[in-house]
Amino acid sequence: MPYDFHLDPEKKWRQQYLTSKNHILPFILEIVNLPPDAQILEIGCGEGGVLKAFIEGGFTCYGIDLSPSRIENAKKIFKEEVRKKLVTFYAFDIHHDQHFEHLFNKIDLVILKDAIEHIYDQERFLTALHKFVKPGGTVFLSFPPWHNPFGGHQQITTSVLRYVPWFHILPRSFYQSILKLFGESGESIQELLEIYDTRLSVRKFEKILSLTRWEVRKRQFFLVNPGYEVKFGLKPRKQIDFISRIHELRDFISTAVYYVVS
Repeated sequence: MPYDFHLDPEKKWRQQYLTSKNHILPFILEIVNLPPDAQILEIGCGEGGVLKAFIEGGFTCYGIDLSPSRIENAKKIFKEEVRKKLVTFYAFDIHHDQHFEHLFNKIDLVILKDAIEHIYDQERFLTALHKFVKPGGTVFLSFPPWHNPFGGHQQITTSVLRYVPWFHILPRSFYQSILKLFGESGESIQELLEIYDTRLSVRKFEKILSLTRWEVRKRQFFLVNPGYEVKFGLKPRKQIDFISRIHELRDFISTAVYYVVS
């Protein structure tokens, strides 16, 4: 079944790679002229599926993730690339400066694919990115707006709840009780509540961008998330322009939004 995709690490890795190769990298290159020796940093890289497309492009890449086990898996997958120093992986928090001072003011492009909605102190986080990006450098970010049908990431659940749209916008205590009632694991509930607590809407996100001195260079809403091409066999579809301008509506019927900021 399509939703079982989330239980298969190999399929998930392939989806990340193909989405990066076919959609994320072209989206960035439409506006960003990356030099051949560009240095790319992905935060929340997991096993490196997104980075593979950039490694294939000949760029020097770095991946950071909080999960030591996922970083170890990435090192195994990219064993030869790591040996050749085409990519380097770190299992640290980006706020631990002592691990990353050698990257400060060196990065041409930072990537955050479906990561920012998991981060609690987003203002502190986006401020910290300035240390990495060189003058003229850019950041790519994507996330599912909170109010979209599956903006709570409930598709990762193992029960029938994975098929239920919009139930994540219920009051937090009621939402948590439903997850427990349907037998979701404590780990899964914790991850879902992290996203609930951030509740990242487009308006909230753009306010934080402004507060942290990032300027939007390009933005695209999607009615059908490009990532659904591999997950569900659905062709990506951009959101209708006039809906993208209606604050009260766009988050509810856009499954993803892409940004390039500088």
